[in-house]
Amino acid sequence: MVTNNYHASFNLAQIPKNIGSARYGDYFIFIDNLSTESDNVLDIQPNFPVKNEAMVVLTVLEGSVRLRINLQEVEVKAGQTLGIMQGCIFQVLEVPDNWRYYCMMIAPEVIDMIQKSFGIHVNLSRRYYNFGLHSMSESAMETGLTMYHLIKEELNQPDYEYKKDVIQRYCEIWILKNLSRVQDEDVHEIRKPVGRKEQIFNDFLALLEQYYTQERSISFYADRMCLTPKYLSTIVKEVSGKHGMQWIDEYVALEAKALLREGTMSVKQVSDKLNFPSQSMFGRFFKKMTGYSPKQYMLL
Repeated sequence: MVTNNYHASFNLAQIPKNIGSARYGDYFIFIDNLSTESDNVLDIQPNFPVKNEAMVVLTVLEGSVRLRINLQEVEVKAGQTLGIMQGCIFQVLEVPDNWRYYCMMIAPEVIDMIQKSFGIHVNLSRRYYNFGLHSMSESAMETGLTMYHLIKEELNQPDYEYKKDVIQRYCEIWILKNLSRVQDEDVHEIRKPVGRKEQIFNDFLALLEQYYTQERSISFYADRMCLTPKYLSTIVKEVSGKHGMQWIDEYVALEAKALLREGTMSVKQVSDKLNFPSQSMFGRFFKKMTGYSPKQYMLL
């Protein structure tokens, strides 16, 4: 767990393996309090601020929960779903004893892969520290809960050859259902208030998304923004908790993981697409960032 002066940061790999009502590696973790039979379900309780490094989708069936997200207080009531994107800083403030919920946590590379499969583009600045709250009809609640149980049931099955693909298809259906629902219903999308430093960070992310396959030095991005590399790195670190070079490397690694998990490109093709001088250099970079070789990662 990484800490700074303001919050702690976590990703799915840091959640103990015995936590959750269903799990697929470090890609999907589901928690809920729908059953009293499980003794390993992490119930959500008031806590300290946490910086989220995954996509979290919380659906409240009964009762409500109060959270603070990016300095804004939000109450999620029965019949509402809250989506928290990577980079949000959130804190659970208050929960009742009788609330019922289910929560899906999905690794960002999985979301990227699913979005790419449908040609959905969400720019990097919108993927970072944004969240949305929307209400659901009774029928939508029933459909969502059914999908949740189907995915959980599949996750709890013994491993077999196509398990990952089946889970992905279920998640694709779930995402498509939610996209159509969000378009039809009252949606409250809330962004972190943007000051000068946050705007610099957003501009950096916009440039990173545009040039990440060609340019991987902080000097390039600083020059484009008419800033010194040191000043840009300082601002990015202050706003996000990560240095500029960390963002560059992690975004390239995230894209590489999504492409490898798609399974439609060879390691060399991924290396070429990301503009590495050679496949061996890509392999060393990927190993440093993930702990796996590209071929090992494709078999996970």
